[in-house]
Amino acid sequence: ICPVKIKDLDMWIKKFHRDNQEDKRSPIPTQVVSNEEFLPRTQTQQQKQVENLIQNLAQQNGRKIGLSRRDFLKTSSGMAVAFMAMNEVFGQYFDVHAEEMLDTSVHAELWPKNEFIFDVQTHHVAMGKNEPLGFRIMAWPFNEELRGKKPKKGDLTFNNYVKEIFLDSEVDVACLSGVASKVLDVINVDEMVAARNTVNAMSGSQRMLSHGPIAPYIPNFLEEAERQATVLKVDAWKFYTGVFNKFGEYPWWMDDEDKLYPFYDKIKQWGVNTVCVHKGLPFVRRLKPGQPDYSRPTDIKKVALDHPELNIVIYHSGFKDDNPNLAPEDEYLDENAYLPWTTDLCQDRINNPSMTNVYMELGTTFGHTVITHPKICAHLLGQIIQAFGSDHVLFGTDSIWWGSPQWQIEALRRFQIPLEMQEKFGYAAITEDDKKKILGLNAAKLYQIDVSETRKQIATDKMTHLKEIYLEEGGRPSNNQYGWVVT
Repeated sequence: ICPVKIKDLDMWIKKFHRDNQEDKRSPIPTQVVSNEEFLPRTQTQQQKQVENLIQNLAQQNGRKIGLSRRDFLKTSSGMAVAFMAMNEVFGQYFDVHAEEMLDTSVHAELWPKNEFIFDVQTHHVAMGKNEPLGFRIMAWPFNEELRGKKPKKGDLTFNNYVKEIFLDSEVDVACLSGVASKVLDVINVDEMVAARNTVNAMSGSQRMLSHGPIAPYIPNFLEEAERQATVLKVDAWKFYTGVFNKFGEYPWWMDDEDKLYPFYDKIKQWGVNTVCVHKGLPFVRRLKPGQPDYSRPTDIKKVALDHPELNIVIYHSGFKDDNPNLAPEDEYLDENAYLPWTTDLCQDRINNPSMTNVYMELGTTFGHTVITHPKICAHLLGQIIQAFGSDHVLFGTDSIWWGSPQWQIEALRRFQIPLEMQEKFGYAAITEDDKKKILGLNAAKLYQIDVSETRKQIATDKMTHLKEIYLEEGGRPSNNQYGWVVT
C-alpha cells in the first residue's frame, strides 16, 4: 500500500516472475520482497553475488549427483548451497557444511527435526477480492485432495497457502493475520476464521489460529470486537495503527485512553488479551514537518505499563529500514543508526523491567535483514534478546509473500552472532535452547497451546498424512517468493 504515487511502478515485478525470466529460482530470496506495505530496496551487489554463486554451485554439484540445477535447488542440498553462498559473500554467519551439498543424509544428521515450529504471521487472500495490494486472488475453499492439485505458478490460492506452509515446510501451527480495512480488504475476519476452522477440521488437530483485525474507526467498534471474540472466537487481535486513507480510516496510538482503553478493559473480560500490532515497516508517505509516524512504537511503553494483563506483540519488532539505498559494508558501521525504532523500543524495555508483557515478532524483519546484511540481522537479534530475553521473541515469516517459511526456519537454525560482535557489543550467543523457544515454544505458551499434546495429535493427523503422500509422490518446493521486487 503506497499512498504516494510511485513513478517507477512499471519497474515492479513479482520475485518469482523475475526469477523465471532470468532462470534464477533459488530456495532463499536473493532480493528483498515487499507486499507493498513498504518500498522494496533494489538488489544489492552482495545479493547479486550470492545469487550468481548459488546458481553456479547448484550447477556444479547437481551435475555430480545427476540432477539439473533447478531440481538440485529444490533439495536440502540446494538449501545448503544457498547458505554456503551466503557465507562466501557475507562472512561466516551460518552453520553449514560442504558435505551437505552432495549428501542429503548429512542434512538429516546435522539438523534433526525436533523443534515445535509455530509461525505467528502468515497471510493469504480470499476469493473474489480485488487486488488493492497487487496480490493475486485466492481460490476457495480448501480441497482435501491437495496432493493431486498443482497450483498455478504464482497463484496465492488457499490450496497453495496450505502447500507452502504445511507441506513444504516444517511448520506445525500457523496463525493467519490481516488488516482491519475495507479499502485494504484482501481478506476479512470471517474469511480468516473460516480458513482456520477448515484447516483444523480437515486435519483433526489445531494447525491454525486466526487474528481478529480490529480498529477504532470500524463502525460499532466494541460491538464488532465482541462478535469476533464471542462468536468467531478469534485467538488474538491485530492492530494496524498506521492505516490512513480518504475513506474514514485513520491512524491512532495504542495508548489513546479515550479510543483504546475501553477496548482493553473489554478483551480482558472476554479472555482474549493478546494484541498484536504492526510497528515498523512504515507506510510510504510524505510526512509534514512534525507529523508523527504512527508505525513508530513510541506508544508501547505506556500501554504496556498501564495494562500489565495484556500481552502485546510487536509485529516486525519495530524495524525501520531507514535508508533502503545503503548497501556497502562501510555504510553499516553504526547499528543504532540502522535500527532506530527497534533500538528505542529495546531501551524502553531495559529502562522498564516490568514491561514483561511485551514480545518482539520477527516477520519480514528477519527475512529482510538476514538476506540483505547478516551483520544487521545479528545486531537486531542481539539487541532484542538482550533487552527482552529469548523467551519474549516470536517466530513469524510474513509468508506466503516470502515464499514457504522453510528457508527462514533453516536460516534461524543456522544463524549465529559472530564471536567478535558478541564481545564488542555484549550480545549473547544464540543457543539451541533459545532457538527452540523462538521457533515455537514462546508462541505456544502465549497462545496456551500444550506442545506435548499438540505434537501427539499432529503426528497422526490428516495434514501429516497428506504430507507423507505428497512427499512419496515426489512433491517438491516451488522455490517461489511471491512478493514484489524492483528491477
